[in-house]
Amino acid sequence: MMPLNIFSARNFAVGNLATVFLYGAVSLGTLIITLFLQETAGLSATEAGLATLPLPVLSFLLARLFGTLAGVHGPRLFMAVGPLIAAAGYVWMLMAREPFNFWTQMLPGLVVFAVGLSVTVSPLTAAILAAVDPTQSGIGSAVNNAVSRISGLIAIALTGVILGGAVDFAGFRRGALVTAALFAVAGVISAVGIRNGQGDYSGVSQETTAGCLDRPPPPPAYVRR
Repeated sequence: MMPLNIFSARNFAVGNLATVFLYGAVSLGTLIITLFLQETAGLSATEAGLATLPLPVLSFLLARLFGTLAGVHGPRLFMAVGPLIAAAGYVWMLMAREPFNFWTQMLPGLVVFAVGLSVTVSPLTAAILAAVDPTQSGIGSAVNNAVSRISGLIAIALTGVILGGAVDFAGFRRGALVTAALFAVAGVISAVGIRNGQGDYSGVSQETTAGCLDRPPPPPAYVRR
């Protein structure tokens, strides 16, 4: 069902490899934030959801802009720099400790994370879809979606091991550090492997990328027991 020769396109193969680390970081990072804000910071589920609003809001406002810029300049710079910006957001959140202050210890990091993700996702999608023949754009999009979901599931499955069994301050900082490292690896892979000359990025429409992964998934729901 899946033609393996589709991976012979360099940007398609490298883009999906970067997706493994990028969306593993997104899934792990958003999960530990929502767990930490409820279990340790004492916020309600609604308050924890509102706290993560910078992610969907900034993505909505900025994704189209960076998708357009990638069409003009190529995706490599954005795919390399964006994950590093997102990683810097989680490095900022390493400040979380008692006494906890959401406004200074976490909100700035969330905003930086949201900006970094917005810089990355549309150029990533454009690079992957532009690397394959237009007749294979549907399967290219499907493969990239599958890769992102599988990497996210693996990251979430390992959350307990990464946090050390508790979503306290120390566990959250361990999770934030691992998340930052995953983002950094995605940026390095893109910087080394992506080529701007492979494909017509300007020909990849916003409607096409919307069917792939130009929006981050919503933070995972968490219900108190």
